[in-house]
Amino acid sequence: MSKFDEIREEIKRLYNDNIQLNNMISTQEQAADDQVGDICLKFLEVLEAFEWAEATIHERGLDQSRISTSAIARMLTAKNKLLEVLEYYGVKKVSFKDNIYDPTVAKVVGTVANSEKEDGVVDHIKLDGFYRKDKLLRMAEVVVVKNN
Repeated sequence: MSKFDEIREEIKRLYNDNIQLNNMISTQEQAADDQVGDICLKFLEVLEAFEWAEATIHERGLDQSRISTSAIARMLTAKNKLLEVLEYYGVKKVSFKDNIYDPTVAKVVGTVANSEKEDGVVDHIKLDGFYRKDKLLRMAEVVVVKNN
């Protein structure tokens, strides 16, 4: 085997090694990214607990005293910090362009009549949906308009 052939073979070997290393790195990066997504899902459960607590406080009228509004403000500070962490990791709320319902990112949990809006548009969101990068983490739950 000539020196030229030896060099060519070494280049091929290095090239193949490089491809294998790149594949291994990609696999590890994807696994790490999936883990971050799983952690973000758990954070969304905590966010949902904050939102449930906030809604319950308002529904029961527990937000009327100075002491309770101060406690609520502290709770909302923690909720906002959680939202900042989610945003840092690329988690974004599902949005509805022109309030048009999209079954790929939301499920209908109710309907309401509203003569000022067209059938099928989102009247309001019951539970925010979230995605990270191009992966849907949680579907939104929406109430859509349905006029008779």
